Amino acid sequence: MFCDKFYGKERKNENDTYILEVSLNEQEETIDLRVLLKVLTEHIIPIIIVTIIAAGIGFSLAYFVIPKHYTSEALMYVENSASKQEDASININDITAAQKLVNTCQILFKSNYIFDALDDSFGNVYTKGQLESMIKIESVNNTEVLKISVETKSPQESYDVANKLIELSVDEFERVLEGGSIKTVSAPTFPDKHNFPSATKFTIIAALIGMAGTYFIYLIIELLDTKLKPSDDIAQMYELPVFAEILDFETAGKSGYKYSKYGGYGKYGYYDSESRDDAKLRREEKQYSDEYEAELDALEAEKVSTEQEDDHKDEDKGVSEKNGKKERQTANK
Repeated sequence: MFCDKFYGKERKNENDTYILEVSLNEQEETIDLRVLLKVLTEHIIPIIIVTIIAAGIGFSLAYFVIPKHYTSEALMYVENSASKQEDASININDITAAQKLVNTCQILFKSNYIFDALDDSFGNVYTKGQLESMIKIESVNNTEVLKISVETKSPQESYDVANKLIELSVDEFERVLEGGSIKTVSAPTFPDKHNFPSATKFTIIAALIGMAGTYFIYLIIELLDTKLKPSDDIAQMYELPVFAEILDFETAGKSGYKYSKYGGYGKYGYYDSESRDDAKLRREEKQYSDEYEAELDALEAEKVSTEQEDDHKDEDKGVSEKNGKKERQTANK
């Protein structure tokens, strides 16, 4: 491996152990936040690109693909009494009864009788299910005012159906509820603009979905990555503090391989996973390693040279002794 790591856990007494565990828990929270920020910063460009593409898709769907819906609205006022009182005073009982009549009208105006008459007036082109989905009748803030809405894919169709529904509703009210009255407060409006889909809402929602989806995909990939990570991740995994890291100068200096971005070996060393200071420190360590190896080579060369000189001296000494021996033998003769 590129680095040999030493781990340990200090345990002196209960107080020291408690402090150590709290420190590790705080470190885990910091590491988790760093992982989230790391995923965001490392993949910010693809996240932005996907967000822009998703926003464009959402806008295109809302503007070109999804059919537009138009809504025509009308307001009607329900009274409990058909004639006004002589003193023109407001009777609270009549108001309460009128509010209850509004609830009755919500059921009455969506009856089969109304739907059949409405369908007949337009040439039997609608089904009961279509009319129920098109027509919406509700009370305005729990008052005597009744709001009728008709939503279709054509502005003219919505306007025509709303007008015919108002006419049929008045007749049905007078036929069924003889003791009250109903008036048209606001005639059906002609919808100039569609109310669905909203290009703005679709664009924002699609952009948020694209951004969040892309981020979580990268986050899952990061969390499922089982490759060796920097020492902080190892300390978190085993709950052991890192005491020291020893650089393997032989592997780093001769082969030229270091830890890659994801903790494995690679020729290009550390990338975004280390800071500039760490990178500078590693360059200095590499420089010191090269200088150390150069000094070792110089010492080795000097040693070889010394050994060669010693060998030459031994050879010269042997030759001299041999010549001296020959001279002594000659003198003796």
